[in-house]
Amino acid sequence: MKRLIPILFFAFLMNACTSGDSPVPLEITDARLKDYHIISIAFDKSGTAWLGTLSQGLIRHSGTSIAVFDSSNSTLKKAPIWDIEVDKKGNVWLGTDALIKYNGSKFTRYESGLYNLPRNAVRAVAIDGADNIWFSAGASRQGGLVKYDGERFTTFTPENSQLPGNLVAGIAIDQNNTVWAALNDGVTATSMVRIKNDQWDVFSEKELGFSPYYYGNIVTNKDNELVASINYGLSSSITPGRPQIFRFNGQSSQVINLPEDDKKVYMTQTVFVDRDNRIWAAFWCDKEYGVFRNGQWELKDLDESGGVFAFGQSPTGEIWLGGGKGIYILK
Repeated sequence: MKRLIPILFFAFLMNACTSGDSPVPLEITDARLKDYHIISIAFDKSGTAWLGTLSQGLIRHSGTSIAVFDSSNSTLKKAPIWDIEVDKKGNVWLGTDALIKYNGSKFTRYESGLYNLPRNAVRAVAIDGADNIWFSAGASRQGGLVKYDGERFTTFTPENSQLPGNLVAGIAIDQNNTVWAALNDGVTATSMVRIKNDQWDVFSEKELGFSPYYYGNIVTNKDNELVASINYGLSSSITPGRPQIFRFNGQSSQVINLPEDDKKVYMTQTVFVDRDNRIWAAFWCDKEYGVFRNGQWELKDLDESGGVFAFGQSPTGEIWLGGGKGIYILK
């Protein structure tokens, strides 16, 4: 899941968090698609990249050709594409102003009024091993988590399930096909749910050992641990030392400290785990992204990137960074 930070904080943040320049041993390309603000990335099996923009539609980037689908040539509207997933059949699923499927030739909008969904806006999408589509369809005291098996939509809310809230901030599915969902039902009123078959487990401050301020996005790593970002965009104060990223194994959590975070302010945008189990994170500060490996962070910045908002990894292992001014590729 991807979050924007209020503009009034930007000038302060650019000077708030600095650190050494330990090199990431990857070559970075020049920016591509510089006129586009990229906030979500996914790849299909052929290696084609699918890029979601803030308001400019969906981009298909095959490496040799680029196609843009927007309000002029598709059912897409000028709305943020917050999340993208690709199923086993190659269908591209978008979390935007509705759940949208693109099958390679046609876009299908799953509108709330036609499909009895609680609401249209979708911020998070995930696909399990059986190709069930899990997506968020909730707001404060309305809706919740939805599962679509290709024929039927099943909505989980606090009224008909053990879901502890309505506003789903992020969804992740681990290698054991366990579904995780992070919920924001108010500042510090956050919770996490784990769904395995018919077993539901709810985790909050007691299990985590602290109360996350507000969830950003969640992902899972190769150890089937949850990795979560904490978003402070709603905070009225900018304070160092607050947890930004943590791991949770279902029993205990571990805050992953950033360099000198007791003195410097980090505002984490999003987190991502690659196939080598490295954690990537994007920040609002002069170091726009970082890589956590072997217990250490390497923080980097990009020239004139406009910030980093999304990560993705191609089938060949390249890391793609989506920013306010296009795409950067790390090889």
